[in-house]
Amino acid sequence: MTAPLIQEMAAMQAMADAIANLTPAQRRRVAAWLTAYAADEEVAADADATVEPSAALEDTAPEAEAPSQPVTFDELIAAVAPKTGAQKAAVAGYWLQATEGRQSWKASEVNKLLKSADVKVSSISIVLTNAVQAKSPLVEELGRLGEGERSRKTFTLTAEGIAYVEDRLA
Repeated sequence: MTAPLIQEMAAMQAMADAIANLTPAQRRRVAAWLTAYAADEEVAADADATVEPSAALEDTAPEAEAPSQPVTFDELIAAVAPKTGAQKAAVAGYWLQATEGRQSWKASEVNKLLKSADVKVSSISIVLTNAVQAKSPLVEELGRLGEGERSRKTFTLTAEGIAYVEDRLA
């Protein structure tokens, strides 16, 4: 990797770490500010510049007593209130990705979480396969470990899957 690419990746990781504990609404405001900051060529060219908040951010009223974020998986599943098997699997996948910082997970891990919260899903393998093949998939299959019928699939959430959960938490 080239030095500029490494610097960019380090900056992206620093931003991800900085906003990890913010609410979705707060993350959107930070992203809007960062987009405006990056688009201002005059400011972006001067690394020592002090940036004033944009007018859009100044007009944003502070959030009224923000609802507390779910601390346990049971609280998350109750807050999101998923209806379909794919939505339930997406919430469990979100929990694995958000709380454990994992990029991928197996069907058995999602099934274990759902069972621990007493959430019923008929067949997690079929649910996840259908979720991947849906018109607007919440889940994406990353790969398989092993061959044939007994292979273990790994999954991750799509942008739609993440948005599904976060929109219901905001």
